[in-house]
Parts: sequence; structure tokens; C-alpha cells
Amino acid sequence: MFFIGLFLIFIFIILHLRYRKSLNAYPVPKSYPTISILVPAYNEEKNIGETIRCLLALKYPKGRKEIIVINDGSRDRTAEVVRKFTEKHKEITLIDKPNSGKANSLNYALKRTRGDLIAVVDADSYPNQDALEKMVGHFEDEKVAAVTSRVLVKNKERMLGKFQVMDYSIIAWTRKLLDFVDSVYVTNGPLSIYRSSVIKRLGGFDPTNLTEDIEITWHVLSEGYKTRMSYSAIVYTSVPLDLKTWIKQRVRWNLGGIQTVRKYYKSMFSNAGNMFGYFVVPYVSASFILAIVGILLFIRYVWVKGTYQLLSAYYALQGYDYFRYFEFSFSFTLLIFFGALFFICSIFHYKMGFRNSETGDKSVLKILAYSVLYRALYIIPLVAALYKLAKGDLRWYTK
Repeated sequence: MFFIGLFLIFIFIILHLRYRKSLNAYPVPKSYPTISILVPAYNEEKNIGETIRCLLALKYPKGRKEIIVINDGSRDRTAEVVRKFTEKHKEITLIDKPNSGKANSLNYALKRTRGDLIAVVDADSYPNQDALEKMVGHFEDEKVAAVTSRVLVKNKERMLGKFQVMDYSIIAWTRKLLDFVDSVYVTNGPLSIYRSSVIKRLGGFDPTNLTEDIEITWHVLSEGYKTRMSYSAIVYTSVPLDLKTWIKQRVRWNLGGIQTVRKYYKSMFSNAGNMFGYFVVPYVSASFILAIVGILLFIRYVWVKGTYQLLSAYYALQGYDYFRYFEFSFSFTLLIFFGALFFICSIFHYKMGFRNSETGDKSVLKILAYSVLYRALYIIPLVAALYKLAKGDLRWYTK
């Protein structure tokens, strides 16, 4: 496990050293295709107004963009808030429909789009004014079918929010590095753009998958198209600030990721020269497998040590010296060598990622706190996702 972890860390470090001067580069568009911006919304009355204002403020030639808000059976004032905007702005359309999920909402709206490109924006996300300008130039390459953005955290008041600022920074940095080897495997929900003709030909978004953004990306890649990321195109999103909501969100991410791997695992090591089969599918699959193996090893360790301590406590009550067995001896082994090397490289990896993101350089202590206090929490939604998957419980786990 240490070896595979080091292998992947070295890939990201080498990619960064090779392409660090190109992180923020993007192709300047020679023309501006028409674009339909889809905003699926369910009970978003608190956020939808600010999201629409951000979309109206996007720098894009007049008459070249339309905004379609899909009210997915909201039980609050979402539709009422949107209607006030439609009265003043002709480029905004509101679609009301019964609740059926995000993917179905997007597919429903696809039939009414007129744009050459389709952008998907979450109802609690807020793109910078120049976001579209820094993304659409990628589509001048006919093989590019999807482009995603860099997601930053809007609400960072609590400790969990501050940790997610660091988390999203590392995710965005590593995703951009994968762009240089044609391996962007997620086009995120807060802001991504797709080539309309390709998405419609593929049948739209998969309503059976809990993470339609991951599935559509893999579908596009499996058809031989390319995906890109614009590190300079920034969108802010609202993140969970309480542990319960955070776990629900990550359970959905894990379930959707596992669903996607199960759907496309046969593409592994197929189509020589295609990074999807030779890197993306093995990389994501290995991430899940190693995480599960790590959980099993942890459970085994707790069981063995816990059983030993319980038995020792029993004999200690009988008068035996409990502490005489707490002897410690150190011997340098290959496992310790790999463990120490993995630890050092991980710190270097994180420092490099933070230094080249909006968070700036972070101290080793902050990185350790992020790794030990926050990253360790990832085990909870993964175990919950595996349990729900075993039960066949694939409901939507956020609002």
C-alpha cells in the first residue's frame, strides 16, 4: 500500500514540476459559441437568487447565452424567487416539474436547449465573471467534449469549513495536473460545460447514478473524447458546515463513484493509448480498493490489540504485573522505511499543492492537522456507503 501511494504521489509531483508554469494557462477563445446554462434546483430559495445574479453577471457576448432554471418539485419559494428574475430578464427561463432528481431534471431541460454548449451550475454555486471566457476556448479542439472549473469554498466560518478549503484546494490542484495527461475524470457540479451534440447523442445524464457529474465524464471519456480543466475559471460553492450533512454528501460521492466504477470497469486496460482505460479506471478503482483494504487492516489491528488488552486486564486482576509486557524495541525494516518515505513525500505533496492554490503555503503542523483530524474522517462515509451498497439503498443523501 505504501508503494502504490508513493507511486501516485510521485506522478503528481513529476507532473507539477513539468507543467507548473502552465497551471493557469487557458486557450483564449477565437469565437463564442451559444451556451445554455442549466441550473437544477430543489429547495434552494436561500441560494438561487445569488446564483442567478452571478450567472447574469458572466462576461459573455450579448445574446449568446440563455439561463434555464429547473425547479425540481421544490417545496419552498424557489420557483417564486426565480419568476421575479424572469420578469426582468428574457434570457432566463423557469421550468417547473415534479421532483425526480438532478439527472432527470437536466435531461428534461436538454430537450429545450438551443446552445452549442451546455453548462451545468449547481443552485448554490457562484461563478466568477470571467469563468466562461476561460473555459470555452478549449472547445475549439473538436475532441474536447467537457470542460470543468476550479471549485473554491464560499462558506468557511467553522473548523469543518476551513478544512474543506484545504481539501478543495488539493482536489483542484491534482485535477488540473491530471488534465496534462488527458485524465480529468470528474466534471464537477458547481460549474462544468459540455458539447451539446455529444451529450445529446450519449443520451444525457444517467438518472440511476448518484453522481451524474462523474458518470457523464466517464461516459464521455469511454467514447474517446477528451475532458479539460481550466484552473483559472473559478466558481465558489457552499459546503456542509456540520458533520452530519458532510457525511451524507460524502456517502453520496462514494456511492456514485462505486456505481461508476462498476459500470465502466470493463474498459480497464482497453484501447491502447487511451488514458481512460489505462489510467483513469485503474486509478479510481485502486483508490477504492486500497481504502477498503486499509479499513480491514485497521479493524484487524483494533481486534487483535483490543482482545490482547482485555485478556491482559483479566490477568492483571489476578495479580500479574500488567506493565511488564509493555516492552518496546525498534528495528529498522523495509516497512518502516516505506512508511517514513511515504510520510515525508505526503507532506511535500500537500505543501506543493497548497502553495500553488488559493490557500497559500501551509505549515507542517496545519498539514498534519488536516491529515489526522480531517482526512481520517473519510473512513466514516466510505464504511456507510459500503453498508448502504450492500443493502441496495441508493437514495439521494443530500437535501
